[in-house]
Parts: sequence; C-alpha cells; structure tokens
Amino acid sequence: MKKLTTTVLCLAVAISATDAMACGEVMYRMGGALRYHAFITRHPAQILLYDGSAAAEHHMQMNDMQVFNQDLEKAGHHVTVVDSPAALGKALATHQYDVIIGFAGDLPAIQPELASISHEPTLIPVFRRSDTDAMRKQYPLALNDDANLNQFLKTIEETMKSRGS
Repeated sequence: MKKLTTTVLCLAVAISATDAMACGEVMYRMGGALRYHAFITRHPAQILLYDGSAAAEHHMQMNDMQVFNQDLEKAGHHVTVVDSPAALGKALATHQYDVIIGFAGDLPAIQPELASISHEPTLIPVFRRSDTDAMRKQYPLALNDDANLNQFLKTIEETMKSRGS
C-alpha cells in the first residue's frame, strides 16, 4: 500500500510540473530583461545638447550634463554640447545634426536657430512633470526631467529608425 501511495504521489507531481523552466529560460521569455552587455545603438545619431540657462537650473535635479554626454557616446552616438544661442547657430551652420536635446525653458532660444536651417533635426525637449500634457501635445518626443538614460536612448533609437538612418 505504501508503494502505491508513493507511486501515485510521484506521478501527480510529475504531471503537475510540466510548466517548470530551466535556469535562464525566464530571462529569455521576458525578452532579455537582464542584459549582460551595454546598449550599443544600431542607428548612431549626431546629437546636439543645448546646455542653456534652463539646463543650468536643472543640473542639481538631473544627472550632470557631462555624464549624460559620455553615456550617449558610449552608446555609439556623436555628441556636441553648446551653451548659447550664438554657439547653437554656429554649430547648426557648420554641421548637420539628427537630434537636438534641450530643456523646455530653452526652447525660445532654440526655435529661431532651427528656423534658419534647411535640414531640421528632431527636437527632444526635456520638461517638468507639471507641463506634461501641454508638452506632449506640441512635442510628442518630449521627455520629463526625471527620464533616465534608457528612455533617452530608446527615443533617439526610434527617431533614427523612423528616419531610415
């Protein structure tokens, strides 16, 4: 009787364990949620970071612009940083950029310079959480000021992919 009970119990356990996964299979099924290598872009972009007065106000809340710049370059993008409308105009006149990243408060300085060039880069403004609805309507690629590097990389990657670059 004891052998019969053990056999039935083992059979029941074996039948109910059909969904068991091997070690590592969970990560594979989750779409590679844990990555063992750094993100390297398939679509490198020429990025212009506008480090104007609104950006200076946010440096205490966001990662340092230099660290952000280095992280974008590690991902495979080429990054140029400018800090004034004159430097922005000069950079846009001498080089073609795919993406411009700047704070929403600096948009009045950026917009006139963009109007004077023939190839308009994609603008990714960074805004405060309180301005979410208004900014999303005008700039669909806008990110709020607590966005992490992965969100920026994803937005840039999707932009470059849609351009066919």
